[in-house]
Amino acid sequence: MNKKLEKILAFVLVFTLSIGVSIYALVPGLGYRSFNELAAAEDPSDYNIKTDDIGSDTTILGIHGGGIEKGTSELVEALSGYGKYNTYLFEGLKSAGNGSLFIKAVNFDEPTAVSLVNESDYTVSVIGAASDGEVTYIGGQNKMLAELIRLHLNAQGYNVQTLSIPNRIAGVMSSNIVNKNKLFDNSYQLGGVQIAVSKGLRDKLATDSDTLNDYADTINQALSESWPTIVDLMDKINNNKSQGLLSMFSSSKPDLEKKVEKALEKGAKTPDELIKDFEDVTLN
Repeated sequence: MNKKLEKILAFVLVFTLSIGVSIYALVPGLGYRSFNELAAAEDPSDYNIKTDDIGSDTTILGIHGGGIEKGTSELVEALSGYGKYNTYLFEGLKSAGNGSLFIKAVNFDEPTAVSLVNESDYTVSVIGAASDGEVTYIGGQNKMLAELIRLHLNAQGYNVQTLSIPNRIAGVMSSNIVNKNKLFDNSYQLGGVQIAVSKGLRDKLATDSDTLNDYADTINQALSESWPTIVDLMDKINNNKSQGLLSMFSSSKPDLEKKVEKALEKGAKTPDELIKDFEDVTLN
């Protein structure tokens, strides 16, 4: 390998680690562009698809599970243990080289996963990030739920960073499977939340049951306790919108999105503060 190429690869590695990007997302030649492409090239015994559809309105995804991004399966399974969520896992089972089974979230189109997401109101995807530190990166189109999860994790002492474009694991693209859930009130593409967990933290989740249970319990609290209150407030926004002639020419999206952004701008420090902020903007 010549020195110029070595410098380029070194830069890519440093850049990847600095922003928490999945290494597979940046290195050409790793992973597949679709599930059909993967299925045509890989031995079926080298991967596993595990689905638990309990009819919940919320689905938790682990599309890089098993040996692809260690620790993500463990977190999804821990959340499944609460019995409140549908769960989906695509897991690499190879003894080595599971990175070859990687499919980017924006390309992930395994039929069972797509069907489950399409029928879900709310979705959360757990993926890996490359950083060796213990960091959680939160992204996705559903900014309100993402912020709730961030505040809950922060309250438990976890280091959480919010991501947006141009970060490659921001999870905000509509092509990302986590954002392909049902329309909110049949009118608004709410999207989902992507939780990217650093390698350092994933290693801990995979080996330390106390940390895994605490981390999963914290996310469960955000989803099962705080989020339903927010949903009730969002329903009020839609139910209170004008039903007159002008409503035929407007969508509920701008009003709902505007109120979400207004509440987030207040910079709540706790989940309860965020709920109160959203309640205030909902009533005004």
